[in-house]
Amino acid sequence: MSPLAQILVTLGGLLLIGLVTDLLGRRTLLPRVTLLLILGFLIGPSVLDLLPPPSEGWFTLFATMALVMVGFLLGEKLALASLREHGHRVLWMSIGEVVATAAVMFLGLLLIGIPADLALLLAGIAPATAPAATIDVVHEARADGPFTRTLLGIVAVDDAWGLIVFSVALGLAQSLNGHGGMLDALGWGLHEFGGALLIGLALGVPMAYLTGRIQRGEPTLVEALGAVFLCGGIAIWLEVSYLLAAMAMGAIVANLAHHHTRPFHAIEGIE
Repeated sequence: MSPLAQILVTLGGLLLIGLVTDLLGRRTLLPRVTLLLILGFLIGPSVLDLLPPPSEGWFTLFATMALVMVGFLLGEKLALASLREHGHRVLWMSIGEVVATAAVMFLGLLLIGIPADLALLLAGIAPATAPAATIDVVHEARADGPFTRTLLGIVAVDDAWGLIVFSVALGLAQSLNGHGGMLDALGWGLHEFGGALLIGLALGVPMAYLTGRIQRGEPTLVEALGAVFLCGGIAIWLEVSYLLAAMAMGAIVANLAHHHTRPFHAIEGIE
């Protein structure tokens, strides 16, 4: 089978199998994302190894595309109207979640004899979350209300806090090992965080005022996808967090594009 045929057959098969899994999820108590994870594990190299070898090269591309769209959708949850209502809960609960997770991981690893520098690195990684799974469960349940909006707000900002915690943990670990210091790690964290915010701002402002000015439908989908993928590509090119950059752009659009919310609906339709 030619490489092109392999790509089309694999993608078509995965989409249809995913659809069947989604239908099963609607008839069980398990979220569909859980069933999809199980399916991916079963057909992957660890169990049945059903996917052709070239498919391993597609994973980074498709995962990055999906996460950039997820980041943009999360940015919508950071609209000022929502933050005024739930902002204080989102702020303190997200900080508590990130700090407590890192502290418990660090102390637990020290208690079982893991060296302090390695424990710091693992503790810095621990607060990182997978926003796509949470968003999928919320969409599947069609949940809305104060609890849901607070939850999505926490999911949106805890990766930003996690990046800061990791920067501090990395600096401390480097200091313990004598390789670099705190300022180097904090500079890296500032580059990741600040660079992502600047990219989101630079693309979000024009997008907010220009998008949706033509008829709804396909044009909105094209312009929304174009802006989201451009944001992700520039962020990767400049070696900053594409998830945070897309989230910042989504937040700018949500707060400035008062004339419509169609870009978010368009991305939801394909994400």
